[in-house]
Amino acid sequence: MKLLAQEIAQATGGTLVHGSPKTVLNGVSIDSRTIRLGQLFVPLVGSRYDGHDFIADALQRGAKGFLFHRELSCSVPESVVAIRVHDTLHALSDLARWAVTKLKAQIIAVAGSNGKTTTKELIAHVLALRARTHATIGNQNTELGLPLTVLNAPDDTEILVLEMGTTALGDVRRLCQIAPPTVGVLTSISEEHLATLRGLERIIEAETELLEALPSDGLAIVNGDDPDVLATVRRKTRCRLVTLGFAPHNDFVAEGLKISREGTRFFVKSHSVQGEMQLSLLGRPAVLAALAATAVAHHLGLSCSEICRELQSARGTWGRLQLVSIPNTAITVLHDAYNANPASMREAIFCAAQIRRPDEELIFVLGDMLELGAISERAHREIGRLLADPHVRPDRLITVGEQAQFIGEEAAYLGIPVQHYATSDEAARALDLPDTRRYFILLKGSRGMRLERVLDKLCPFDSSITPL
Repeated sequence: MKLLAQEIAQATGGTLVHGSPKTVLNGVSIDSRTIRLGQLFVPLVGSRYDGHDFIADALQRGAKGFLFHRELSCSVPESVVAIRVHDTLHALSDLARWAVTKLKAQIIAVAGSNGKTTTKELIAHVLALRARTHATIGNQNTELGLPLTVLNAPDDTEILVLEMGTTALGDVRRLCQIAPPTVGVLTSISEEHLATLRGLERIIEAETELLEALPSDGLAIVNGDDPDVLATVRRKTRCRLVTLGFAPHNDFVAEGLKISREGTRFFVKSHSVQGEMQLSLLGRPAVLAALAATAVAHHLGLSCSEICRELQSARGTWGRLQLVSIPNTAITVLHDAYNANPASMREAIFCAAQIRRPDEELIFVLGDMLELGAISERAHREIGRLLADPHVRPDRLITVGEQAQFIGEEAAYLGIPVQHYATSDEAARALDLPDTRRYFILLKGSRGMRLERVLDKLCPFDSSITPL
């Protein structure tokens, strides 16, 4: 997005102390290491860093201007824009809020405990058929990531698809104040961030803040399979509500689900859309994401055939039920280690068990599910007991981390061979896979456990690893 220096000063309530008000800046960055030529650098202050210390570095790397709220320790070239603000973090939000009005793009917001990134990606992929669409990069769904998504959108953007994350009450509400949506998608809600949200009821309250932000002529698209969540949804929603899921009472229903290594096939049924869908993505979470994309796209006028075609061509994202074949081996990995909570852990286990082949040894490498607060031990033990189900029972279990030990204790009681390691690096070094057998390995744990290091050990994660 092109921004005039004088516009930035007005939007942030700042004072242009250096440079021309007519200077045009191209986008915004908060990281001097990845700054692009012509961008505005916004130095943020944290407990262990001060972005003001990197202003000179940002300018040397091509920044055309910067915001600041502390005394400068570097000289400023004549052509560079410098704007003094009260607080750079607040200024970033204020600038993004102003940019939304300048873009005049329709905003589609995605919130929920599981599946946000995949849902956002599928929505953006399908809508790009009809409109110039810009979406959150990766999972930049915080008070930092969302403003950057807005401020780096192309000037001709017609639709913004924004992922909104939460770790506390009020987070989603603040993000909606920056970028007010007209369509809100609420994926499944489950136990997450309990260290701060302290209970499922508060999680539901936090995630459904999205619905309160929708205008009366907006559209809420919600997973309707959980009656407790749906009750809160109906209480908070003042616009048209569309539900989706596997239960037959939903407006958009997935039936006849079949999961294989080639992808996921199902039938979508609603009053207005009916047809068979084939995804390259794996598992039930991908189906729910596809239903959400279908509901949004239908709302915006795409036909059933157009939606099905675009969804079939969509590809998954790194570390989310990603099937990887290790070259020159008989090893297949289901890489789902981007993050984890109890619900997504169960889905990954069922998916892995469903697509492993009879001649493959099934190995689960399960790491800690972090931020579960007081329920952490119980939640991990429940995963361990789940492995008693003969349909998902692994041949071998490797647990990683302090909390994952509880998974292993329950599994060992069931007679499953268990190995435990404190870190992913230790697990990777100890992984023993004689080449006389075939293996199917599930990697699942929270982001902080870095289970992808097990994959790196099997084969350095580069272009030589082939997603299936």
